[in-house]
Amino acid sequence: MKNEAMQTHLLTMRQLAGQAANPVTRSEESDSGQGGFGQIFRSSLEKINGLQQKADEQVTAVQSGRSADMIDAIVALEEADMSFQLLLQVRNKAVKAYEEIMRMQL
Repeated sequence: MKNEAMQTHLLTMRQLAGQAANPVTRSEESDSGQGGFGQIFRSSLEKINGLQQKADEQVTAVQSGRSADMIDAIVALEEADMSFQLLLQVRNKAVKAYEEIMRMQL
């Protein structure tokens, strides 16, 4: 199960990286009103929030003695941390692009 969760995360990260690297696909999705960066970002936020809640629940279960599976809790924490770091990098790139556009002279 741990490997399946990690594979799912890696697949999600690869999809996001592929979407970020292919601006033609992104603009086509934006024109059609489906997908688009905002929706992708929102769904990623929801997934990451879910991962963090899951990790919090597992850590709480270990701390309260309801679960003795510390490894699953640590893996869930690492998944949540890696996902958050990826989201942070995407946000930093978006802010940097915005600042660059704002510096353009018309």
